[in-house]
Amino acid sequence: MKRKFILSIYIGFAAMVLFSCKKAINENIRPFNDKADTELLSTLDGLAMATNGNYALMVTKSAGDAQYALSWYNLSELKGNNLYAVVRAYPQTRDDAYTFTNSPSQGPTTAFWRMSYRIVFGTNKVIDAIPEGQGAAYDQIKGENYFLRAMAYFNMVRVYGRPYYQNSETSLAVPLSLNSIIPNDYAPARNTVKEVYEQIISDLEKAAALMTQVKPNNYASKETAWALLSRVYLYMGGTPVNPQIDYNTKAIEFADKVIASNKYTLLQGSAYSNSFAVDSKTNKEAIFSFRHDNSNGNQINEFLTPRDVFGNLNFGEYGASSDYMAILKQNPTDLRQNFITIENDKRVTTTDKSRNTIKKFNFEQINPPGGFVYSPESRSGTPYIRIAEMYLNKAEASAKLGHDNDALIALNAVRTRATAPEWTTTTLATANMSIFEAALNERRLELAWEGHSSYDYFRNGMDMTRNYTDYFNNAPITIKADDKRVVYPLPPGEIEKNPNLVPNP
Repeated sequence: MKRKFILSIYIGFAAMVLFSCKKAINENIRPFNDKADTELLSTLDGLAMATNGNYALMVTKSAGDAQYALSWYNLSELKGNNLYAVVRAYPQTRDDAYTFTNSPSQGPTTAFWRMSYRIVFGTNKVIDAIPEGQGAAYDQIKGENYFLRAMAYFNMVRVYGRPYYQNSETSLAVPLSLNSIIPNDYAPARNTVKEVYEQIISDLEKAAALMTQVKPNNYASKETAWALLSRVYLYMGGTPVNPQIDYNTKAIEFADKVIASNKYTLLQGSAYSNSFAVDSKTNKEAIFSFRHDNSNGNQINEFLTPRDVFGNLNFGEYGASSDYMAILKQNPTDLRQNFITIENDKRVTTTDKSRNTIKKFNFEQINPPGGFVYSPESRSGTPYIRIAEMYLNKAEASAKLGHDNDALIALNAVRTRATAPEWTTTTLATANMSIFEAALNERRLELAWEGHSSYDYFRNGMDMTRNYTDYFNNAPITIKADDKRVVYPLPPGEIEKNPNLVPNP
């Protein structure tokens, strides 16, 4: 059978060329040529164009598939407990992950799979086209593509594979495709979770060694590679009951390298309160973000910000959960309250129609042609890694290693800049909270709605509980870390075409 699994990726390079141009990714990208890939990849300018196309795949729609950034948000953040459903979303892709329905046909799994492999295929083309020793400019481009490939695989292994501590040597993740030459009968089997993690680390190490240029934070850099290595090792770091010393040590090592670079800053006061209300490429907190423009707006904002269209509310199906708000309001001066605004929403089924609307991604709402605002898409960047996470990675890993003082210093750096009181061993004892629990709690406050919520529970062997009711549930729900619904099904169309793809249970 010909080409089976490659439905996911065969148009990847065509899409890459379509969205490639001499302009940087932070400008509007328009189709401009139809060069064959051999010609495009034969010059430094062509390689840069192709790489811009790979970046563009993160924020554009392609071949009818949803925006990568949107699907990633859906599959990651909506499985957590920082959001609550105000109303039933339409289409089902907008609540499939939230309800843990995991529909293989109506959920976002197919779009995410295909967009991910388009990124992988595009990066493979560029990586293979650049021989070793071509010079710093070529090395930079090759390193950026190694990073993008690692990022794509890291997101996929979390969506389709079990948490690392759950039998990583035997549990299945996704197929590794590492070559731009693909035979017609290509039908790969799934690699194990461990194998995919090893490839991610290898790619990131190569990326960090190759990249030397200073670029805006919507491009990869060596610090970006270090930051993702810190996160990857944290995910490999085991549970609080059974921590893995070597991996947690590595998570700290790479977090320290990023912090010591002095390239990024924990913003203070009003600068922090307004840090998401600026162009993402100028955000000193951002290590790497997906940047949006008029053509490819941030569709995440549609999930969070309601709009009354012709008297009928559309969009904004999710608000900040009451559980999250209760934690946030423990400290009335917490600056993170600036990312919430209280609004009335007539769709709320209780007597009190107020909702806590998230405005973290509400920077410069996009006006469509004609000037009528019908959609809450914005120009807000999609934050993927921020400097605050490096401190919190260090805090969590240090707590697992029993390095309590180091954990408290890192934890309090994030906490005090939000004007929340410092944690001490005394105040933690009074609150009946361990340093690890405090670190995880701070991750929930600081990194809310950035794709971490569910994974911070499941990778640590912890249950994810929603201690509140919503449109779908009239009682709290709990999802255990070993629940089969933690991972998403592989797209049924891919399984049908490729008999070597073993489906998730």
